[in-house]
Amino acid sequence: MPAPPRSSDEIRAAFVDFFAERDHTQLPAWPLVPVGDPTTLFTTAGMQQFKPYFTGQAEPPVHRATTVQRAFRVTDIEEVGDFSHCTAFEMLGNFSFGDYFKTEAIAWAWDLSTNVYGLPPERIHVSIHDDDDEAYAAWRETGVPHERIHRYDESENYWYSGPVGPCGPNTEIFYDYFPERGVEGANPAAAGERFLEYWNLVLMQNFRHEDGSLSDLPRKNIDTGSGLERVAALQQGKSSIFETDIFLPILEEAASIVGVDYLGGRAGESEGRAVRAMSEHARAATLLVGDGVVPSNEGRGYVLRRILRRAVYLARREGVDEPFLNRLVEASIAKLAPAYPHLEQERDFILRAIGGEEDRFLRTLTAASQRLDLVLDRLETAGRRTLPGEEAFSLYDTFGLPIELTREIAGARDFAVDTGGFETALEAQRRSAREAAALLGGEERPALAAIGGDHSAFVGWRHVDGDARVVALLRDGQPTEVVPAGAEAEVILDSTPFYPEGGGQLGDRGLLRAPNGLFAVGDTQAASGAIVHSGKVTEGELRVDDSLRAEVDLPWRAGVTRNHTATHLLHAALRGTLGQHVRQQGSLVADERLRFDFTHLESAPRESLDEVESLVNGVIRENRPVEWRMTTYQQAIADGALAFFGDKYGAEVRVVEIGGEAGPFSAELCGGTHVGHTGELGLVHILRESAVAAGTRRIEALSGASAERFLLDQHARLQRLAERLSTPPADLEARIEGLQEELAGLRAQLADVQRAQAAGQGEDLAASAERVGDAHLVVARVQAASREALKDLADDLRRRLSPSLLVLAAVIEDRPAFVVAATPDLVEAGVHAGNIVREVAKAAGGGGGGRPDLAEAGARDPGGIDAALEEGRRRAVAALSGG
Repeated sequence: MPAPPRSSDEIRAAFVDFFAERDHTQLPAWPLVPVGDPTTLFTTAGMQQFKPYFTGQAEPPVHRATTVQRAFRVTDIEEVGDFSHCTAFEMLGNFSFGDYFKTEAIAWAWDLSTNVYGLPPERIHVSIHDDDDEAYAAWRETGVPHERIHRYDESENYWYSGPVGPCGPNTEIFYDYFPERGVEGANPAAAGERFLEYWNLVLMQNFRHEDGSLSDLPRKNIDTGSGLERVAALQQGKSSIFETDIFLPILEEAASIVGVDYLGGRAGESEGRAVRAMSEHARAATLLVGDGVVPSNEGRGYVLRRILRRAVYLARREGVDEPFLNRLVEASIAKLAPAYPHLEQERDFILRAIGGEEDRFLRTLTAASQRLDLVLDRLETAGRRTLPGEEAFSLYDTFGLPIELTREIAGARDFAVDTGGFETALEAQRRSAREAAALLGGEERPALAAIGGDHSAFVGWRHVDGDARVVALLRDGQPTEVVPAGAEAEVILDSTPFYPEGGGQLGDRGLLRAPNGLFAVGDTQAASGAIVHSGKVTEGELRVDDSLRAEVDLPWRAGVTRNHTATHLLHAALRGTLGQHVRQQGSLVADERLRFDFTHLESAPRESLDEVESLVNGVIRENRPVEWRMTTYQQAIADGALAFFGDKYGAEVRVVEIGGEAGPFSAELCGGTHVGHTGELGLVHILRESAVAAGTRRIEALSGASAERFLLDQHARLQRLAERLSTPPADLEARIEGLQEELAGLRAQLADVQRAQAAGQGEDLAASAERVGDAHLVVARVQAASREALKDLADDLRRRLSPSLLVLAAVIEDRPAFVVAATPDLVEAGVHAGNIVREVAKAAGGGGGGRPDLAEAGARDPGGIDAALEEGRRRAVAALSGG
C-alpha cells in the first residue's frame, strides 16, 4: 500500500485521484466570488455551484463530480486567532447528481479515510440522523461498531437548502484524539478537544414544501465536504491547523514580524493570537484579491478591508509599527501557487492592492485608536459601559475603523457597542444608495408574473424585426385590453427582436406596427421573466391579441451592437496590457458611446491606453469573426470564457468569441448583441480614463462613426489653433511651449513690478502710521493683486513697524478682502487679529477669522469697505487701549 498522503498538496491529489478512479469528473472550482449567484457574497461550499442541479432547475453535465473548492466564510472573523477558526479554507468534495447514494458514499468515505489516509479505524466515530437506518446499516457494513455510531436529531444531522427545496439527513465523520477515554458517554457533536469533524456527507433524499412537509425526491443526490486544513492536521499529527504545512511558512513569517519564537513555545497568549490571525487574514486576503476582490466600503470589498485592518491592528497591539502584510502575502503566494497558479500571475496586483490598503489604514490607525481610547476613558469616568452608535460610526466614517474592529477593541476593555445606533447612522448615509436601480432583470412585478403562459421569446440575436402577437398590455402598471392613441403603455409580446437592457447594453428602441395602430418603443426592459416594451401609441390603438410587426430602430441597434463588441475588445486588450487582474466591474453600452469599468488600482498611463487602443484597432483591421455558441456553464468556464460576478447564469449559457490565431482573442459569457466581424466597428478611440472607486477605473470610448466624427472635429480644432498661432500643426507643441515660457517671463516681470509697488506702498503706509500708546496702527485701503500679495504687504509692515497692528483692505477680483495682522508682542498683550477681522468683515456683509497674529476675511460688496475699515479702526484702537 502506498504511503499515506501527508502534505496538503498530496492530500488534494489523493482525494481527486480516489474519486477519479470511481468515475468522477473533476470540475473546475468557482472563484471566491460566486459566478452567476449574485445573492451571496462569497463561495462558501463546494456544492454552491451545483445548486441548479440539486434543485432540478438544470441538467448536470456529468452525474459524478469531484472538486477542490476554495471557500470563504465571514461568520467567525472575530474568532480568528484561536487554534481552529479561519475565514478561508479549501473544501474537498464528491458529488452525485441522481447517481449513487448512501451506500456508495459512505463506503467510499470509509475506504479513503482508512485505506488511503491510513487513519486508524478505531479512532473514527460517525454521526447520523435519528431515523436514518439506511445510513446506520451502511456504516455497520463498513465495520464501524454500533457504539461509535451516534444518532442525533435534525438540529445536528439534517441539512436544508432553504425554506423550500431539496434537503436530507447528513452523516459526519469524526477523528478521536483521545480514544483511551472510552466510548461510553462519548459525544462527538459537543465542542471540545476530543473530536475533530473532518468530513460531512449530505444525503439529499427529501424535498421540503412551503407548509414544511417533506416528500421524497425523484432523484437522490450526494453532496460531501471535507476540509483540507482539518485533514492535513490529522495526517501531519497536529492539534492545530496553524501548525500544518498549509499555514506553517506564513505563520513563521508572521512570528518573525512580531519577534517571537512561536514554534518554540515562547509566544505569549496575546502574541500567539496575533501571529495566527495575521497569518490567516493575509492568506485569506491573498485568495480574495486573486479572485478580483479589492478593498472598499461595500460588500465583498468591505469584508476584505475588515480582515486586513484587523490583522494590522492586532500586529500594532504587539508593537509592530511598520508595514508587514506584503511579507505575509509573498509567503502565502509561495505556498498556494502550486495549487492556484493564477496567484503567481497576479502577484504584483495582489501586493499593490493589499499594500495600498495597509498604508491607508496605518495613516489613520493611531488617530483612530487614540480617539477611541479617549471616548472609552470618558465613558468609564461617567460610569457607562456602552459606546454610543454615533461614536462608532464616526470612527468608521472618519478613520475607516470597521465596526467589528471597534467592537473587538472596546470588548478588550469590557465595553459593549451600540450596534443598533451604528446601523441607524450608517443607514442614513446609505439611503440614497438603497434607492438605486434593481439588478439586471428588473424587480419582481406581480402584474407581469401573473401573465403566465409562453411569451417574450427573444429572437434579437439573429433578427432585428419579426412578426409577433400582443400577449399583454399594461397602463400605469395595471393590465388593460386596449391602449388608445396618445397613451403610454407597456407591451408584452409572444416573441420579440427587441433586446432588453442587460449586461450594460441599453434596451432597444423601435416600432410595433399593428393593423390599427402604431406603437413607438422608447425603451425595453426585463422584469419577472417578461420582456417589456415601454412607449406610446402614436397612431390608432393597440389591443391584446393584435398581430403586429416588431421593428428595431436599425441605427440605434447598429450603434449599441458596435459598442458592445468594442467593450469585449477593450476588456481583452486591457487584460493583455495591464494584467490578468483586470475584470469588468460594469459597463454602459449606448448607441453613441460606451463606458467600461474595470478592476485596477491606479490610473493607467497614457502609454498603456495607447497600447490598448492600438491593439483593439489592430484586431478591427484584421476583420476577425465574432461568433457565439450555446454551451453549459461548466464547459464555458473550462474553455476559458470570462464570466462576471454580478450576473446570473443558467445551466446553458451563451459564449461570444472574437477570433484569434492561437485561440480566441476574447471569450465572454454574454447575452448582448454583437457585430459579425470586428471590421464593422471601423475604429475605437479612448476618450479618457478616470477613477470610479477604490480599485475601480473607468474608460470612456467611442466606436465607428461616433469615433470618426470626434476625431474629425479634433483635427479641425487643431487646424484652427495652428492657423491662429501661425504655425504648422506639427509644430504646435513647440509653439505652445515657447508661449508658455514667454508667459512665465511676463509673469515674473509683473511680480517684480508688484513687489516694487508693494515696497513703495509699504513705505508710504509706514510713514503715515498713527500711534496708539506705544504701538503703531495702520488702517488703510490698499492696492493688491491677490490675497497673498495683501498678506505679504502686512508682513512687510510688521517688519517695518514694531509693535504694530494693521487693518488692511483691498478689492481683489471685484470683491473686498481684509487682513488684520499683529506683531508678537501685541499678541502676548492680548490682541487677537482673528477677532478683529471677524467684526471688520461683518460690517461689509462678509465673514472670516484666523490666528491671533494673522487673520483674513472676505465680503461681496466693495461698497462696504469704508464702513468696514471704520469698524476696524474702532476695534483696533480699543484693543491697543486695553478695552
